[in-house]
Amino acid sequence: MDISILLNGLLPVFGIMLLGFFLRKRVLKEDTHWVPIEKITFVVLIPSFIINTLAGADMSAIDIWPIVLTLLLALFGTMILLVLLYPSLTRGQQQKIAAYTSLFQTSTRFNGFVALALVANLFGETEIAIVALGLITLMPVINIVNITMLTWLLTDKKLSLLDVLSKILRNPIILGCLIGILINLSGISLWKPLSESLSMLGKASLSITLLSVGAGLQLSDLEATRKKLIISVFLKLIFLPGLVAIFGLLFGLQEIELVVVMIIASMPTAANGYILAREMGGDAPLYANASSLQVLLSILTIPLWIEVAYRFF
Repeated sequence: MDISILLNGLLPVFGIMLLGFFLRKRVLKEDTHWVPIEKITFVVLIPSFIINTLAGADMSAIDIWPIVLTLLLALFGTMILLVLLYPSLTRGQQQKIAAYTSLFQTSTRFNGFVALALVANLFGETEIAIVALGLITLMPVINIVNITMLTWLLTDKKLSLLDVLSKILRNPIILGCLIGILINLSGISLWKPLSESLSMLGKASLSITLLSVGAGLQLSDLEATRKKLIISVFLKLIFLPGLVAIFGLLFGLQEIELVVVMIIASMPTAANGYILAREMGGDAPLYANASSLQVLLSILTIPLWIEVAYRFF
């Protein structure tokens, strides 16, 4: 990809994130300013974008199973490595176990909303549909595994698979993906006024999401958690995308498919895991630091992986 096209796609995304950071520091300084914004974005705006995109997308243009297998196998490979690292990172100490859960989360979660914004800025509807396919493939697995891991390591509460699945299915993003795909498969076109309304809401979701991600940036006491931060950055921004590149080539992904799945894989971790860490006894400050550091470093690694994908072809 021409570097000017890539920069034209990346700079607005990270520029809006920096604006969110500035607003949090200088204008909207309190959590009470941002929580309602994040809530309406999560519940209404992003699902609207996904429904409208998937309902009208040409899914026949996507070879689904190679993409799904590429993403899942790379995710499982990263999770297996994290499980193998557990004894050396925790040594049975509760404080280290809490930190491990945040390391696990930040190494496996990804910010699909930033991926949506970036791909929408660089490509068209078919590529956005690939990102949505990635969301519906990875999000249930990531949430089930992470919630199970947090519950198992940090609480005495008995975990019901039905309870976990119920939470996943009530997730507005998952619901948006399911509704959009069902409409698409039905062959029914959305009523034009409804489609236009969803489109207007969807366009608002991308910029507001990026503002919220920027507002959540925070870095503190980095020296004390340096080792875990390095592991988190390596696994999420280098190791996992590397596995995606390998599996993508093995499964014969086409050029644009490989580029889009590389964008998904190279995304920094999702901010929503911070809430889980805080509520379930994980190391929330470590999660916040790892998330912020990944966002900053991904400015360098995302273009690198996009270039890798293009060079393979």
